[in-house]
Amino acid sequence: MPRRAPRKVPEVPEPGTPASEPELPEDDFVSQLRGELARRQEAVDSRTGEDLSHRGELNKRLLQDLWEVHNQFEDISVHLTLDPSQTLFATFAEYPSKWTFKETFDFGQVKTIELGDRAQGWVGFTLRFWYYRTAEGVAHLRGIFEWCDGESYHRYSGWMRMMSQAVLFDAAEDDVSVRDLHRVLRDIVVQWYAAHLEKNPATLVAHLKEKYPKGASYAKESYR
Repeated sequence: MPRRAPRKVPEVPEPGTPASEPELPEDDFVSQLRGELARRQEAVDSRTGEDLSHRGELNKRLLQDLWEVHNQFEDISVHLTLDPSQTLFATFAEYPSKWTFKETFDFGQVKTIELGDRAQGWVGFTLRFWYYRTAEGVAHLRGIFEWCDGESYHRYSGWMRMMSQAVLFDAAEDDVSVRDLHRVLRDIVVQWYAAHLEKNPATLVAHLKEKYPKGASYAKESYR
């Protein structure tokens, strides 16, 4: 009678020893993903060292202009808020009119600048500028005015504000004309200011819809 082969006893790892994971065959997805992530990393690294001095000067111009708009509205008791805050980029000798730019503030790193209306009945009305890149990788500056078109109740998300935008300005960062930028700002600020004097936001909204291209529309939480 043939002898049985001795039964192999499975090896038990020492306590605390991590179990080895089975190796999976590498497929096209993994290799393509690695390549794409590496290309994205290289693109980010190449932009890290880009010269942002031109953007810094544009941002200084915008911040100075919008702070002056803020002060003009304060004179008629309309409170606007600037982001980034004036406490970050300005040193005041006499608030709010006598000030200088802080040398320690990095203006070239600012990607979004906005002036928001905080008056009763005007919450959501915002003038905003920001930088973005096109599909071709070209840096652009875009300006929009955003407002609230009303609120509606949704069963699962509650009260939501319906936001609309008008596109005021869009140009390649290197081609931005301060004169064109000021022309748009002058038009919008005068209409905004006049609408506050008349206590009628609808006149500003009508002007935006008539004169400027329609931008994005979306819903945001109302925080009632």
